[in-house]
Amino acid sequence: MDSTFLKNYKESLIGPITKVTNTSIGLGVFPRVWKSAIITAIFKSGDPANVSNYRPISILPVVSKVVEKCVAEQLIAHLNNSPFTIHSMQFGFRAKHSTETANCFLLENVKSEMDKGGAVGAVFLDLRKAFDTVNHEILITKLSKFNFSPDALRWMKSYLEGRTQCVRVSNELSPTRSYDVGVPQGSILGPLLFSLYINDLPSVCTGSEVQMYADDTVIYVHAKSKQQAAQELTTVMVQVTKWLSDSCLHLNVKKTVCMLFTKRATDATEPDVYVSGEKLHVVSDFKYIGIILDSNLSFKKHVKKVIQITKFNLANFRFIR
Repeated sequence: MDSTFLKNYKESLIGPITKVTNTSIGLGVFPRVWKSAIITAIFKSGDPANVSNYRPISILPVVSKVVEKCVAEQLIAHLNNSPFTIHSMQFGFRAKHSTETANCFLLENVKSEMDKGGAVGAVFLDLRKAFDTVNHEILITKLSKFNFSPDALRWMKSYLEGRTQCVRVSNELSPTRSYDVGVPQGSILGPLLFSLYINDLPSVCTGSEVQMYADDTVIYVHAKSKQQAAQELTTVMVQVTKWLSDSCLHLNVKKTVCMLFTKRATDATEPDVYVSGEKLHVVSDFKYIGIILDSNLSFKKHVKKVIQITKFNLANFRFIR
């Protein structure tokens, strides 16, 4: 059943789908037929013969997403009306929070410190295959701390276990394989479950601040100079890497970057920040959830990019009939 069929016959299907959804939730069982994903590869750019130049897209049954949407709304309602809620520094899946509020909060904190003549050191984490490495047992344990009912936890466990996937190339399908880690890619619940999985990360980041938007995470410190900020970040990252290891998550050190914000001209040299003995790449600009940040908050690169996109879109108007 595809999305077009579902939309065209929604009046006839709403009753049966509602019954199936309620039965699934009531029994705490997610049907096995909804756990099979078909992976298709979308070409990004570069050499077509290089598999790393393709983005895998997971296609799940449409009806399963309807059920997931219903469950997700109930989970979010529970979290928004419970003392066992999402961390205040998680800007995803919370009412009146978005990428815009996340960026505003981060920029206000950075600008405030810079206006005082200080510096802010930030590490933008890149987790290797973050959604694919979530440990189910650890996830269920963490979910239990949010005061979800035993029935809800049983449904979640059923939702995660026994999943299979195959790869489709043209009209050919590969053999089906099962997997027992990760949250389902392309699902409705996946990003929410991952956010709850990393919800306790701020508890280990003493002496620093953490801001999260699903798996987009930045850790930053306030300091008097870039040198002090780099030293404090190196210390904090020891705690972070241990937490990641305990949570079966893996930091991609080569793609994890550091940015040091300051207005002080005397602070021109870039000190080193280390993670597990490896030196992080210190950058002068970085794109974080839609905004290109630079180390002195001039936004020149971001404005230039917006102008380029606007010109491109305006030029395409002539093709519209």
